[in-house]
Amino acid sequence: MHHNIELLSPAGNIESLKVAINNGADAVYLGLDDFNARGNIENFSIKNLKEIVDYAHLFNVKIYITLNTLINDDEFNRVYLLAKQALNSNVDAFIVQDLGLAYFLKKTFPNIELHASTQMGIENLEGAKKKKKIGFSRIVLARETPLAEIKRIKDNCDIEIEYFIQGALCVSFSGNCYLCSLLANSSGNRGKCKQFCRLPYSLKNENIKKEGYLLSTKDFCMAPVLKELADAGVKSFKIEGRARRPAYVAQSVKTYRKIIDNDFKFNSEDILDLKEVFNRGNFINGYFKNEPIIYSNAQNHIGVPIGKIIKVNSGKKFNEIYLESQTELHNGDVLKFFENNKEMGIITINDLKKRNFKTYSMTSTAIVKEGWQANIIVDVENEEKLLQNQRKIKINAQFSAKPNEKAVLNFNYNNVSIKAESDFIVQKAISHPIEYKDCLSQFAKLGDYFELGNLECNIENVFIAKSQLNELRRVALEKLKEKIIENYEIENKLDQKKIETKNNIKLYDLHNKNCQKMVVFHDFSDFNVVKGNYDIYVYQPRDYNIDNLTNLYEKYSEYKIYISFPIMANYEEIILIKKIIDRCKNWGVYANNYYALELTSKDKTIIGSNMNVYNSYTVNYYSSLGYKNIALTIEDIDYTKIKNNGSNLFIFTSFYPEYMYFRHCPFKEHLQSKCSNCKYNEDLTYKLNNNEFKIVREKLISCQFVLKSMKKFFRNEVDNFNIIEEV
Repeated sequence: MHHNIELLSPAGNIESLKVAINNGADAVYLGLDDFNARGNIENFSIKNLKEIVDYAHLFNVKIYITLNTLINDDEFNRVYLLAKQALNSNVDAFIVQDLGLAYFLKKTFPNIELHASTQMGIENLEGAKKKKKIGFSRIVLARETPLAEIKRIKDNCDIEIEYFIQGALCVSFSGNCYLCSLLANSSGNRGKCKQFCRLPYSLKNENIKKEGYLLSTKDFCMAPVLKELADAGVKSFKIEGRARRPAYVAQSVKTYRKIIDNDFKFNSEDILDLKEVFNRGNFINGYFKNEPIIYSNAQNHIGVPIGKIIKVNSGKKFNEIYLESQTELHNGDVLKFFENNKEMGIITINDLKKRNFKTYSMTSTAIVKEGWQANIIVDVENEEKLLQNQRKIKINAQFSAKPNEKAVLNFNYNNVSIKAESDFIVQKAISHPIEYKDCLSQFAKLGDYFELGNLECNIENVFIAKSQLNELRRVALEKLKEKIIENYEIENKLDQKKIETKNNIKLYDLHNKNCQKMVVFHDFSDFNVVKGNYDIYVYQPRDYNIDNLTNLYEKYSEYKIYISFPIMANYEEIILIKKIIDRCKNWGVYANNYYALELTSKDKTIIGSNMNVYNSYTVNYYSSLGYKNIALTIEDIDYTKIKNNGSNLFIFTSFYPEYMYFRHCPFKEHLQSKCSNCKYNEDLTYKLNNNEFKIVREKLISCQFVLKSMKKFFRNEVDNFNIIEEV
């Protein structure tokens, strides 16, 4: 049995935090007022963080703070103060996306514990090694990471691995979705995702048209592969869902606590429990089993089927609905209705009557039809039970009371013992000496957090008022709480994480503009048109066929060309990439992910725009390592604030934005394509309102796809920056 697995729960508010702890979480991740990727929910305040952390540590539960957005230069003072206050509140770790922020925090607080956010896009050993060098103790792997790569990371890199096991699945590779940012100036990397992926799209390919939620993914449930994940080396099982209801948090934690503690065994009821609190399109095992991941009929919670409408009596104001179901229903339950898998309506049950063992009636103003399928999406009775679960700390007590001495109450929990003495001298009893049952009655009242195990009493012929016993219990409990929390913080060395050193990162003013021009091209017919007009050429092929690339290199080896490699790459593909680089030895690498930094020398590597360089601290980090050419993110930032110490900084001034990067195949999902009979062509387009996109394939060994704009974006040039154009 894997006793060291951590079950990590989300919390979007206080209630979710408490139900996560009460149902068995080992750790909880949460966001504060700023700088977290769920900026549209309640979150937590720095003002009451210490109280929250103490509560969690009392139950031996860790607290991780999400500082997982890109940070601009003007925000570093605020994020520094926030991190300092959080450290002083004894949080356990920070989940960070921005490389410049990680660099800054490590310089400022050398012992701080940093976890690399899934937004960093780590999905292979090479990326994991980069995070280890920077100072991360844990990586939250991309959901696209295959099992073999998890094993390779565990076997070759001393870093903790965290992996999502339940919840929403982003359709795009995390950290590299720019759809909301560029279309609505509302960046997911800044905590402002508008979930454009959940909107209806239309698809066109040759003579085929289709409409629906074409980018909306099913929720994932990794219960069937938990043991494989644990055996591969995953340390922390992470539940997604800071924006979801407390009942979802409670059920997810409760179910996975049971599965983990039962040596990863589960049954169909466990899956139904998870589906009932939130289920978008039925569950999939992530990318592990090559299942279809898109559910185009609906984009929200569809619940669990429980029956169908068998009759509707229409009234002037209320309609009487007859439902055939063998599921026990209650007033207050919420049902959704479907026809041919399409969502048709939703009602909250009122005026429920059980007509026979499988027929119910209810009234509603909603217009519904006979034959519609009914799914339950809220079971009020079950949710009330979930939210009432209470985790208790069992303690033992010893009480001593002798005449003319102070009363003494000892509390013991694991290796923690405290002693509390009364502020009064015990008096000899005249008529009614206290008995064991009197002590038990008062000392068993331990509030929400504790429960009494064994009580030993050594009492002579004495009288003590109930109010005095209660006060002694109160003092002892307060001491015990403080001691448990203190011991937790000592054992986890939280004091060391607070040590602050002076930040010695030196930021420089921008150097004079060199007027360098970079161009990105996809075909050498375009290169033949633009060659001679640019200083740097970036070749972004769509098919990384090694023989074709070798032939091209032999023809164009005299030019200063950098190959742009895909964001995602597994072990076999990295081997292929290295062979390509070995053959094209005079060409460089345009790095779109951290693995690409390991491919060639720094002087032959460009930090690509998909690395999301967003501030001066990230620029300085790369510059200090010797990277001289850095392309800033395509996100909307104030370029004039960026400083650097001599690197050439580039910005895109004209380009066809790549909005999303898919591991799934749209041709399989929507056009019944198979790898054995591939239907890929360059005519597949998606449309959202007036925005039209084309689907571009990038093929290494496996395929990945890009949602790319069909319209060119233009930006003004900025003084002191070199420019990138795309043809």
